[in-house]
Amino acid sequence: MKIEPFYSKVSNKAVLLFHAYTGSSNDVRALARRVERAGYSVYAPMFTGHGTNDPMDILEQTSDVWWKDAKRAIDFLKEEGHTQFAVFGLSMGGLFAMKLLETYPDLFVGGGAFSSPLDPTDTTNIYPNFLKYCEYRYDQLNLSVEEKTQKIDTIKEPLDTQLKDISGTGQTVYDGLSDVEKPIFLAQSAKDEMVRAEGVYDAARGMKKAFVEVHWYPNSTHVITVSHDKIQFEQDVVKFIQKLSWE
Repeated sequence: MKIEPFYSKVSNKAVLLFHAYTGSSNDVRALARRVERAGYSVYAPMFTGHGTNDPMDILEQTSDVWWKDAKRAIDFLKEEGHTQFAVFGLSMGGLFAMKLLETYPDLFVGGGAFSSPLDPTDTTNIYPNFLKYCEYRYDQLNLSVEEKTQKIDTIKEPLDTQLKDISGTGQTVYDGLSDVEKPIFLAQSAKDEMVRAEGVYDAARGMKKAFVEVHWYPNSTHVITVSHDKIQFEQDVVKFIQKLSWE
């Protein structure tokens, strides 16, 4: 079943939500519904190559493609008549949310990132977890052990290349944190198995011009939007959105 983007038009105040690497709009769908109930329009687009059963669809893309997706999402909201925006993202989606905030500061009233690798000097566990993701996908296809092993082997080189590409985007975002002036919401899972959890505080210290809220969720793992603290997390995000300077 194909996964579709989420869009709900409620008011001219629009909240943009980006999903994670290897994820889909389903990553943020529950949060989107919660924000929608609070009276905001919500758009959770799909990054190119995501939401399919073949991991190679992701590996055939680049950060430039996903950056164009991010900018296209804003164009879509403008075409829909929205005039005020906030932007957030989960993990890799948080990188592109922050990049939008840095690149087009006058467009947004605020935004933030959830469990995002904002410090590019941190080591991550994305590589081995992507391979596990591939194994899961190929298991669903009922491949033989030989076929699965062969497919996994062909993935390793393009995966390494892509993660370096994403890291380059991370470095660009990290370098621009000191220029961010809009209110920022950072959420971090204490039991994050993908990125160094404490890195969220390093990122917050780097945003010297911005009002930054750091929210720590002690019981959650990387995909905080569906983890153990999800109800509290959703409440915190909505409360932050309501405090922003919407006209």
